[in-house]
Amino acid sequence: MPSGRALLILGASTRAAAFSALRAGYTPVCADLFADADLARLCQVTRSTRYPADLASLARSAPDGPWMYTGALENYPALVHSIAGERPLYGNPAGVLRKVRDPFQLARILKESGLPAPDCRATADGLAGGGWLRKSRRSSGGIHVRIWTPALDTRQSGRDWYYQQRIEGMPCAAVYLGCGGRAWLWGATEQLLGSSSRREGDFRYAGSIGPLHLAPAVAAQLERLGDVLAGHFALTGLFGVDGVLNSDGFWTVEINPRYTASVEILEWATGLSGVGAQVAACLGRLPRGTARAAPGRFGKAILYAPSKCTVPAHFTRGLLMMNAGRPWPAAADIPTVGTALEAGQPVATLLADAADRQALLAALWEQLAVWRQKLLYGS
Repeated sequence: MPSGRALLILGASTRAAAFSALRAGYTPVCADLFADADLARLCQVTRSTRYPADLASLARSAPDGPWMYTGALENYPALVHSIAGERPLYGNPAGVLRKVRDPFQLARILKESGLPAPDCRATADGLAGGGWLRKSRRSSGGIHVRIWTPALDTRQSGRDWYYQQRIEGMPCAAVYLGCGGRAWLWGATEQLLGSSSRREGDFRYAGSIGPLHLAPAVAAQLERLGDVLAGHFALTGLFGVDGVLNSDGFWTVEINPRYTASVEILEWATGLSGVGAQVAACLGRLPRGTARAAPGRFGKAILYAPSKCTVPAHFTRGLLMMNAGRPWPAAADIPTVGTALEAGQPVATLLADAADRQALLAALWEQLAVWRQKLLYGS
């Protein structure tokens, strides 16, 4: 793709992919739920007011050229199919999405390949409380994931919900590029789960730190996992695998067949553009060798609104000023002034790097506390 050619990016949040596209020399045109202030400064972006129903019409009004999607459009294969019928898609088509997002088919393929996979059930009949999770079939970012207990409504099953065995260990995510039935393992990150309270049972995505230094046996398992998934499901371009790492290896929980939230951390660590790599893979080219990461740890954490509030001018202005003169943002997904927030809604993303995991987490928690205070009290 020549430098400057338009690339349409659609999804719930497009900022990270848009910035990746800019770094690769493309001109992103975006439509998402937020139209964040930092994104609007650098890219053409339209806020989706009837997400995702209005994305098809927004796509028709965009400049001619290819498109890609971010989360959680993998849960709307009919919409992906419709837009892909009108412009070239750099990513996985609807038929692939329907298969790879089927938790029962995924678990079966993994077990047949000798790879760890939690059991899945269509109903809660006979389940023991505490050892299972109830999940939405249209899950994204850990929303609507609950620890199953008999107190939960057992009628929520079948078409809309399913039950997955709970695996203990480190939540993490592996990132791949797929092409021609093979996969290239870019790297893996640790996932931070839970909103501001970080209470037990809160599985919402809250950030990523990495890259993880993988033991040889785990790296080999992840490499094989990528090839199994790419080969069976014909995954093309970027895809992420959410999982749990423990002494038994990497347990695959879910496949996100698109640019994922943790890609940004691997981009920062390695200097590669995820969108540039996505386009190359969709055109039949995979990277070779192993991605070299800079020393240290890189991370981001999501600030969730602790209560109902409205974004004040000093908050947006202060976050934008943090990025002045920096090659990589210290704050991102910055809301526009006056944005009305409900308790628990994502507000912004804070980024940091440090020599090790402990120092990185301390820096992220400190920034979260500072900006939570500024959001509510202005100081």
